[in-house]
Amino acid sequence: MPYSKILARDIMNTNPPYCHLSTMVDEIARRFAVEDLSGILVVDDDQRLLGVITENDLIDQQKNLHVPTAVALFDMIIPMGEAKFEEELTRMQAMRAEDLVQTDVTTVTVDSDLNEIASVMGDKHVHHLPVLDGDSVVGMICKHDVIKALVGAK
Repeated sequence: MPYSKILARDIMNTNPPYCHLSTMVDEIARRFAVEDLSGILVVDDDQRLLGVITENDLIDQQKNLHVPTAVALFDMIIPMGEAKFEEELTRMQAMRAEDLVQTDVTTVTVDSDLNEIASVMGDKHVHHLPVLDGDSVVGMICKHDVIKALVGAK
């Protein structure tokens, strides 16, 4: 089948992982680990797309955590920066999807063909493409889905 005949509707995940703005980040991270996710859609109650959270977003928020250091002086260990660490940890545990969501999201429609999908992913350097039908999210395509389609198209 030619690539122009393969449409988003043919290769998309029709049950993409999603969450709401109020979802706690620790719950999102747990879902990433348990469900082997690389991205999750953030939607409102009417399934309208608000943004995306990826593995990189979760990792980036962790890199800002400054682990406290300690100084050994004579036979004593003097902790330094514990208060800041505890403050950052408390802040991070209270984070919600709304604190991480990337709202500038590239999307495709159900009728976008494989050539367009691959081009968008390559040109925009995105790994997850929400698929819209009007204003509603109806699926998501990941790079893995494109590769499977390319192999199956030969």
